[in-house]
Amino acid sequence: MSDTFQARLPALPEAELRQVLTYAEGYRTEAVAAALAELERRGLPLAEEERARIRQDLAQRAAAAEARLHRGWVARLGASLPTRLARIRQLTGLLLAAGLGAALAIHLTATPPAPNPLGYEPMNTKKYLRDLEIYGGKVNVLATEFMGWWNDRWQGRNLATTVACLTVLATGGFWLLATRQARDLEHHQDEAREP
Repeated sequence: MSDTFQARLPALPEAELRQVLTYAEGYRTEAVAAALAELERRGLPLAEEERARIRQDLAQRAAAAEARLHRGWVARLGASLPTRLARIRQLTGLLLAAGLGAALAIHLTATPPAPNPLGYEPMNTKKYLRDLEIYGGKVNVLATEFMGWWNDRWQGRNLATTVACLTVLATGGFWLLATRQARDLEHHQDEAREP
């Protein structure tokens, strides 16, 4: 919860605090708990059944958040943060080795591109480029060049480079997300252990 809300809380009127409690589902758990604590600190009347309902809602929210954390696949990687991080590194290395191995296999087995049946490459002639520009403008020339470049990325040895780059990006993303989730899980478990 932001420090500005904590600083504003003592100055909020009773009506706003009660609105937070009445429409608790629209507010963060910390805001609802802080509003309830502020009302109790001020000694303002609050029906016991209302107080019990709010506390039950907060407990259900906490249980749901913990269940979401423990339901994730990162929680199954080990009981402690060092174990989880080690297994995440192993999985990242495995994914990286598999992807780069596939890229190497593609590179070694790739055949050179077949020559153009016309005997020349039309994109290399000024007449063809001029015709493209006349019929579709500069955008047509740029789109045709981009499509040619894009299609080249998925053939022969260029495919190996594409697979290698995508592998590095995907494993980097996997590592970032998995370590973040592991650290969040550890942080949540530490908060649960504190009295």
